[in-house]
Parts: sequence; C-alpha cells; structure tokens
Amino acid sequence: MKVFLKVFAISFIIFVLVFSVGVMAFNTLMKEDSADFDEVVARVEEDDHYDKDVEEIDELLRLVQESNRINFIVLGLDDTRSDMMMFVSFDPDEKRMDGISIPRDTYYPRQGYTGPGKKKINAAHGDHGANGVKTVVTDILFDVPVDYYITMTYQGVGAIVNSLGGVPVHISKPMIYDDPYDNPPLHINFAAGNHVLKGPDAVKFLRYRQPNPGSGALDRHGDIGRIDAQQEFIQSAISKAMGPRLPSVAGQAFRHVRTDIDLQDVMRLATAAVGMDMANVQIATLPGEASYQGGVSYYFHDPEATRDRLMEIYKGSTEE
Repeated sequence: MKVFLKVFAISFIIFVLVFSVGVMAFNTLMKEDSADFDEVVARVEEDDHYDKDVEEIDELLRLVQESNRINFIVLGLDDTRSDMMMFVSFDPDEKRMDGISIPRDTYYPRQGYTGPGKKKINAAHGDHGANGVKTVVTDILFDVPVDYYITMTYQGVGAIVNSLGGVPVHISKPMIYDDPYDNPPLHINFAAGNHVLKGPDAVKFLRYRQPNPGSGALDRHGDIGRIDAQQEFIQSAISKAMGPRLPSVAGQAFRHVRTDIDLQDVMRLATAAVGMDMANVQIATLPGEASYQGGVSYYFHDPEATRDRLMEIYKGSTEE
C-alpha cells in the first residue's frame, strides 16, 4: 500500500497560504464539492480507547473557542483509501503551523462495518468521503474542529516532486526491498550516501518500511519509523519549495489537489501567512502504539497524550 509524501501535505498548505495562483485556476483545478455521501459516521463503543476526562476536554475546547486557528485534514489517496492522513493547524496570529500525522492503521471501529480492514481509519474515506473523514478526525481529536480537507492523488506525487528538482536526502544504510505482488511490482534499491531523489524514487524512499529478509539493509520498523523518516525529510523539501521554484511547485500542486476551501478563505489566509518562518512548522505523530487484535495489526492512539499534544498546540507551546 502506498504511503504519500507527508512533506508535501505541509508544503501544499504553505503554498495555499503564501502563494495564490488566481481565481480561474483555483476554481477550475482545485475547488470541489465533496462526494455525495449521505451515511452518518458512527463509531462503535466497544472499548476504553476513547475514554475522555470531561474537565480536561472542557479546558481544551475553551482554548479552541478562544483561538483563531484554522484546521485542515490532508489526505493522500490510494484509490479510495486515505493512506496518508495529517491534521494540520494554522495559527494566523502567531504565523505558526502544527501537524499531527495519523497512522493509516489507527483503530476506529464504525457501526455497520465489521471487517478487520474496515476498523482501520484509512477505510473511512471510501465509505464516507472526505467530509466523513473530517468527522472521524474531529472525534479522535476530542471535538477539535476540522475546517477543511485537502486531498492528493498518488499519480500527482511524482509531478510535485519533480517540480522541486528533487529533494536531497542522506541514507545511512542501503535500502533494499522487493514486492513482486504490488501493482506495479515495487523494487527499492538505494545505496548508502547522499542522494537527490526525484518523483518515483522519492515515493519509494518514503514508502520504505523494512528490508528484504537477510539483506542487512535499513529497517524502519514499520509505519512509525517511516513517519519519523518522512518528518525528518520535511525541512529539506520545504527549503527548496520556498525558494525560486515555488511558482512551479504551486502550479503542480493545484493540478493534483482537491479541496473544499473557498477562494476567499485562501486569500484571507494568504494575507495572514505572509512572513511565516519555516521554523514555526512543527510536526508530530499521533501518540499511541501498535498492537494486535484478532490477529490484525492496529495502531491504538493514546487519548491522554493526544489531548496533551492538542493542549500544547492551542497554548502555543514550541516543545516537541
């Protein structure tokens, strides 16, 4: 399964905030109405993973109500599944952006969907559309509102990377992995050292989780290690994106991205984001741990630590 370039999720929002490419291009290429899904998303109350301390949540929601932050959910789509999901919060007053990567295997059981795969959060998009995913993420994040969605397709990732002219990375150990059953077959083979990766190779770099058995190559130990590598990748990519290549990168992004953001909101946010320092972009992973249930691997998020992270974001904490 394909995991998308989280770095470009953040970069694209920065493009939207800092560089608007015109009314006609926006309305024609980017703005969409979410697909017509009538079914309401309802979580199954079957465990204690969602216990919420009412007093603490009241304090969080008070901070939310007093804040001018604008929140997005960014989805990287592989067919109908959202194999990349990131909550991004922009503070126009402090010119700050905070992200929380949500692992695709995050456990989220829904009423009427009993299959093991359907209990993973990445299945929600195919059943409920992008607006349904906004509802799911709002529930996981203690009713912190998600104002807008932004979706990217796998086919567009390579074009966006190429418009950057490639992204420099350092690979500490060889990366060797083959999956002949993927469609098309996946073959990853990078030597240790410095590389400038373009479209398809950058996608391979960020999809990589574990090596071929016995190869002695780099092991990222699953999705969480892969997310860590992607987050380290972001500074290099944003540095290039925010330079002279910005118009080209923004143009590619607008061709391959869909959103429910209105043009007037883009212009308002663009004005607020002028002068934003890239040091004020912080990304974390949804707190939790992976474990098995019924023989299936899920990622169970930690509600208390998630709440603490949201409190840090809304209090303006710069700690990671």
